[in-house]
Amino acid sequence: MNCSGKWRGWLAVTGGVLVHLTLGTIYSYGNMAPYMTSYIRKYSTPATLSYQESSFVFALMLFGQGTSMVLGGYIESRLGPRITTLIGCLLVSAGMMLSALSIKVSFFLLLLTYGLIFGLGVGIAYVPPLVCAMKWLPEKKGLVNGLVVAGFGGGAFIFNQIQTGYLNPHNLSPNVTDPQDHTAKFYDQDSILDKVPTSFVLQGGIYLVIQIVGVLLLKDPPVNGVNNSLYNDESGLLDAQTVARSTTIDASEPNGPTEEGSEEDHTKPFPFGIPFPVDNGKDTKASGLDLPPKVMVRTTAFWLLWATFLVNGQGIMFISSLYKAYGQMFIQDDHFLALVGSFAAVFNAGGRLFWGWLADRFSYKLAMILLTGSNAIFLLTLVAAQYGGRAMFFVWICGIFFTFSGNFALFPTATARAFGSKYIGPNYGIVFTSVALSSALGAVLVSTLHEHLSWFGMFMLMGGFSIIGLVLTFFFRVKNQQGQHI
Repeated sequence: MNCSGKWRGWLAVTGGVLVHLTLGTIYSYGNMAPYMTSYIRKYSTPATLSYQESSFVFALMLFGQGTSMVLGGYIESRLGPRITTLIGCLLVSAGMMLSALSIKVSFFLLLLTYGLIFGLGVGIAYVPPLVCAMKWLPEKKGLVNGLVVAGFGGGAFIFNQIQTGYLNPHNLSPNVTDPQDHTAKFYDQDSILDKVPTSFVLQGGIYLVIQIVGVLLLKDPPVNGVNNSLYNDESGLLDAQTVARSTTIDASEPNGPTEEGSEEDHTKPFPFGIPFPVDNGKDTKASGLDLPPKVMVRTTAFWLLWATFLVNGQGIMFISSLYKAYGQMFIQDDHFLALVGSFAAVFNAGGRLFWGWLADRFSYKLAMILLTGSNAIFLLTLVAAQYGGRAMFFVWICGIFFTFSGNFALFPTATARAFGSKYIGPNYGIVFTSVALSSALGAVLVSTLHEHLSWFGMFMLMGGFSIIGLVLTFFFRVKNQQGQHI
């Protein structure tokens, strides 16, 4: 790639970072939840809304994101990254602004705007910037993924401060205790609650400005310089029968032999049609394959990735939505709790860079083993933060965000390396559907089990999910053409 091409690639990365900066405000929900829940209890319905029940907003965000990422990948393959990202961004900004009206009506309408519509927009706009950046810089997949999704992780750093600075500039503490749960505290001060609806408009307007700039920087590279063993130099396209033969294998051993003499018809078109041009696969850690979605979902490797993302998502769902509610039990300082959330966002962003670098330096498998192991330790010991005070709470929350953030750098990298970059959009969208199920499962677990298990029991449960992810990763055996783990 020439110098100008590299600079154009880094501009695409910058556009992706800006877009993901707004999409990543999904993680500012945990900071917003006390204000939002308190407003609904006083001015809207239901008046008995709990923090555990309000976590369904975040669950719907993740559900919308998980279900629409496949759609985003499909639209991207048809219309390109710019238009697809714009569609998703408009949904995000519209969902946020409409929440200024819906929260006045009922919590259930807020689920639609701040939950589902916002999440659908995040899902549609999430993949195209990643795909665009990886096409420009295929030899730096881990770093590129890490940089772009670092913007996603860093969004809450900025907007946590905007939310708290606007809504609670005088650092007032929650002054009402739930008679049904004495550990839950809510705001009753009109000086805070009266500004909750307009805070949605303020945030949505800022999103829109940032998104327009980011979208304008996204553009696919020209299709040239393709080099692949399955590439037909004469036609510039892949031979359908060659592709079919190359994909009739178990992706847990990407370079295994195909069965000779099979009479099965492998020449049927794959999703989005073939023949198709091949991406320039310069990643030496890749398996060397380009598997379409229909083939990918029949491999053991896909289901191991999907299941690992599913169990890892439980801790993400729980901590992201309830860390501030937990902190309010023993820390009466709203500005400090918002600051913890902001620094957690920095660690969220930095973690994506770190785990992406680690996967580039070593392998996805090693990085994921370290991630799930360290995340389990943080979750299993978080209950001690109420005795360790502010310092321990700060370190543990930042540590958890640092570890779980790696999921969003490692899974797209693993998907691209195991199944190829050509279909990375729809393929990663399918892998990400596990988050939709994980969010729904997580919300049900939190709302039904928290009363019986308390904070201690929930932390043990979430740590257990991380241990399951660790075990699943040991069975992931995809290797590159040199026989090394991807």
